[in-house]
Amino acid sequence: MDKGITPREWQRYERHLALPEITPTSQKHLKQTHILMVGAGGLGAAALPYLAGAGIGYITIMDDDSVDPTNLHRQTIYKESETGQNKATLAADYLGNLNPHCEVTALTERATQEALLQNEELTKFDLILDGSDNFETKLLLNKMSVETKTPLISASVNRFEAMVGIFAGYLQDGACYNCLFPETPQNSCNCNEAGVLGTAAGLAGLYQAHLTLCYLLGIGEVTTGTVLSLNFETFRIQKLQLGKDTSCRTCSGQNSQDATERYETTKIQNEEVALLGRSDLEPDHLIIDVREPYEVEADPIRAALNIPLATLPLKLSDLPKDKMLALVCAANVRSYTGAQMLKEFGFDNVCVLDKARAA
Repeated sequence: MDKGITPREWQRYERHLALPEITPTSQKHLKQTHILMVGAGGLGAAALPYLAGAGIGYITIMDDDSVDPTNLHRQTIYKESETGQNKATLAADYLGNLNPHCEVTALTERATQEALLQNEELTKFDLILDGSDNFETKLLLNKMSVETKTPLISASVNRFEAMVGIFAGYLQDGACYNCLFPETPQNSCNCNEAGVLGTAAGLAGLYQAHLTLCYLLGIGEVTTGTVLSLNFETFRIQKLQLGKDTSCRTCSGQNSQDATERYETTKIQNEEVALLGRSDLEPDHLIIDVREPYEVEADPIRAALNIPLATLPLKLSDLPKDKMLALVCAANVRSYTGAQMLKEFGFDNVCVLDKARAA
């Protein structure tokens, strides 16, 4: 699926693109990603808005549950007037209003083996997110992950404690959920039985969304096998790297030699855009200063057209394609982002004007 990003979306994600770790190609990668979120309760209600807001292009939400008044202290995307309505449908509507560029599908059926593993359309995801509240569903999603060779990001919360991890038991050296829990815990309780502070569920869902985005974008030391143990009462966070249990009943028979990450970073390296001084520019060039007006006023650059980076996607029709476009900013960061963005829209003769050599 090759789904392009519109100029309006580039403006929407401008704060993402201000990070050197995220490039236009990275953002396009998010838009082409299809995730399955099972569970739109305390975890999903927190994680889903941030994933849609970040630009995940395709989201399928599966949940057969309906909103209950006891949900509302932690599942804050729902309203009291929506009591009795299906959560997946409501969550899909919420995300659609949050980001109309995201395609959201609601499945109001229960996550059973028949629904997940015997429906071919439900085996074609780039990532599975587990926001369920019971071990039966978690183990079923783990089985789905192994059989369909799809990474699983599972989260759980109990009172003040939470766990979030990335599992890929289909890899030769990858751990699955059963590697972490060989036996089903007998003393586990859901939120109805054990209770939960609303913010604890929300924080767990946010960590799940953050881990998902870091994994997809190749940010930080986030790989399959990364597991976070979170205690929101003592404010203690532990990170471990889980290895495969060679005796695991679910994934020990997986002998794939391809142990590479499913998602390697898709970033364009800065070297792909030339960094030039003013004397290196073609005679017929246009300098575009992507700084904010107050920066330009304090330190103007000779013969430069000021188009702040946030508004650059909306000015594409005003820019010539028959001239060299040289983008400049204070530290060559925003100008790299703008240059890569222009390349995405077919501007081939683009470079970065080194601010130190712009005189």
